[in-house]
Amino acid sequence: MNVPEIKSVETLLIAYKNGQRHFKNWDFGEDESVAGIDLSGAIFESCFMFLDFNNANLSNVQFLSCNIKTADFSGANLTNATIKDCCVEGTIYTDAITDNIIFENNGYYGINLIQKDFNLLIDVSSKT
Repeated sequence: MNVPEIKSVETLLIAYKNGQRHFKNWDFGEDESVAGIDLSGAIFESCFMFLDFNNANLSNVQFLSCNIKTADFSGANLTNATIKDCCVEGTIYTDAITDNIIFENNGYYGINLIQKDFNLLIDVSSKT
């Protein structure tokens, strides 16, 4: 069993700068931000990420079995990103670029959302 590690955004950015792209069982504190940061190509697996992703470059990023509820993706580039088997309650996607996003089997207040539900989620998040 992998025990989650509490990490800071600073630790993430150092690891990413040093070439690490797969982050598994990393947990981040609340009210942390990667706004405007380039994390393209990263894989986040089984992570708790209550982060501010405003205007971040998340192209080709994979969120797999993560808890990203309440994460704010406003203005983020999510081109070719994957969000799969994640908790997405309260996520915000206002003005996010979501071309070719893969959105599969994500938990949302007790129901599972699939690709066809993603546009509805965007509509809901942009009205909050």
